Amino acid sequence: MARSVLPPAPDDYSILLVDPPEHRRLRRCAARAFTRERLRSLNETIARNAAALIERAAGRRTIDWIAEVAEPLAMRVMLAMMSLPENERHRWQVWSQKRARLLEMIATRRERQLAHVAGSEIRRYFTALLRQRAQSEEDDAVSTLARLAAAGDEISLPEASDMLSVLMIAGNETTTHLIGNGMLALVRNPKQMQCLREEPERVRAAVEEMLRFDSPVQTDFRIAKADVLLRGRTIKTGDGVVLLAGSANRDGAAFENPDTFDITRAGPRHASFGHGGHQCIGAELARMEACTIFTEALRTLGTIQLAVSAPRYRTSTVIRGLAALPLTVAA
Repeated sequence: MARSVLPPAPDDYSILLVDPPEHRRLRRCAARAFTRERLRSLNETIARNAAALIERAAGRRTIDWIAEVAEPLAMRVMLAMMSLPENERHRWQVWSQKRARLLEMIATRRERQLAHVAGSEIRRYFTALLRQRAQSEEDDAVSTLARLAAAGDEISLPEASDMLSVLMIAGNETTTHLIGNGMLALVRNPKQMQCLREEPERVRAAVEEMLRFDSPVQTDFRIAKADVLLRGRTIKTGDGVVLLAGSANRDGAAFENPDTFDITRAGPRHASFGHGGHQCIGAELARMEACTIFTEALRTLGTIQLAVSAPRYRTSTVIRGLAALPLTVAA
């Protein structure tokens, strides 16, 4: 296989920003981190952390579901997937939040500067770690990509470093807000929460409805590769296009009663994980984490109610998520 011919600018290495054939090559490498065997091996990590977090919540009266459950679970799973030390969780939390602001059209100049600094720090971190693990026989995501980068045929060292950054940040930020937005939907719809308590086998369908009803990723961006006539208007080759996944998920032409949260809903699939070649490669892992934490929470906690009238959201146009979600809980 030919070596990469991607240009040297750091952001140009990203699997998020390239088309086939480069994208297919990079996605094949990324898929090595999400094999069925590796996902199965993470089940125990997810279950153990979910149980510990919910047990701790059960011993208190008021918790912040984001800071005390959603964020820790998402981050601990990603650290385990990459075999990174648990004591680095705070560092990665800061790096993830700063770097993710680069996606925002409303990011300030200062936020963009901090995002680039975080990106440089992350690249240095993963570049050193990839070199260190080049001879490792372990099957974690870093070691797997380190061996591929050392071989030099399928992926370069800068590409592998960028890919790990994308996986870490996306796996943390989006999963955190799936779990946060999903819990808010449940507490605001107690009949749906009770339905899920009584029929826990519906949890996967419930998570799909959470993704549709209040997607953690609201917008995406594309550049048209050909002229397209859409509802009487022509999108020309080279035009930038903003895709509104959150709006598509509430499209009345596709979904019956689209503004109603209904875990028994049947019908078309949501657009929250994207579509086609760029569909989210970590979608199944996110589903696993959400299914496990909601199953554990409803099994263990007898009462889950909002502790404030209007939870505060983060300021964002791309990632929709709560800054905090104060809940009153009881075992």
